[in-house]
Amino acid sequence: MYTIETYKNNMRFNEQYEEIHRFLLKTADKGYNEHFHWARFEWMMDHSLLDECKLTTITLFRNDANEIVGMTTYDTVYDDRTYLLHSNEDIDLLKMMVEYVIKNDAKSYIKINSTDIVLKRILEEHSFVPTINESVLEFNLKKSIEYSLPSGYMISPIGFNIDNWHYQLVIHKGFDHEGIPEKWDDELFNPSPYSNDTLKVFAMNHEEYCAHCGIWYTHGETAYIEPVVTIPQYRKIGLAKAVVYEALARVKDLGAKRAIVLSDQEFYYKIGFEKSSSLCSWCY
Repeated sequence: MYTIETYKNNMRFNEQYEEIHRFLLKTADKGYNEHFHWARFEWMMDHSLLDECKLTTITLFRNDANEIVGMTTYDTVYDDRTYLLHSNEDIDLLKMMVEYVIKNDAKSYIKINSTDIVLKRILEEHSFVPTINESVLEFNLKKSIEYSLPSGYMISPIGFNIDNWHYQLVIHKGFDHEGIPEKWDDELFNPSPYSNDTLKVFAMNHEEYCAHCGIWYTHGETAYIEPVVTIPQYRKIGLAKAVVYEALARVKDLGAKRAIVLSDQEFYYKIGFEKSSSLCSWCY
């Protein structure tokens, strides 16, 4: 017997957040939830573009022990939905979740991992068809992660005092936005519950932050990479590889066994990432 509970309000980090974090931490290391690492949810909750007014559409499914065993969510913007996550393969639970989405969301897209065989069968029974795939890439941290930097650049050291304005600029320019952005509100720089500033890596020259890799890790096997950016005029000189490898080295020292990124960019394959699974969108 399962019960349904929605996110209680439009607060980014409400009283349910900690339990959701534990659920995602437990389920997303490997297998059919690896595309939705806990850090993806925290990145979403901390994002300046989050559709806060839609937070109450996030749905939790609880078992008889009142534990979260399933969850549907969007990712930052409501149009990017519905991610269906679960901790077991009980058919009654999965059917309940699929039928809930069909009943409550006219769009009826469901996003699942390519390894989620039982759920795929249920979606097929409900006339869903697969449409779009996105790769989940992994880097085995047993591999070499040595890198070099071109002359005139350095990597931000552990304990580095991050300049928020330069941090915002490397994100803005690195995602190919033009002009000078309005400064973010100070609260956007407040640390989210499990962020770790020592895992934010920058390649710098004397003038600016030129490239950046953010990586998320607390414990378990898997670290999550989000985001990786390089300002256009500093691309193709090895800075992106350097910041990613430095980030990988730091989480390896903390106990991570691998790191994942959701991407189909050739860059990641060139620096040693391999495909682990796919995120698949199914349309009703």
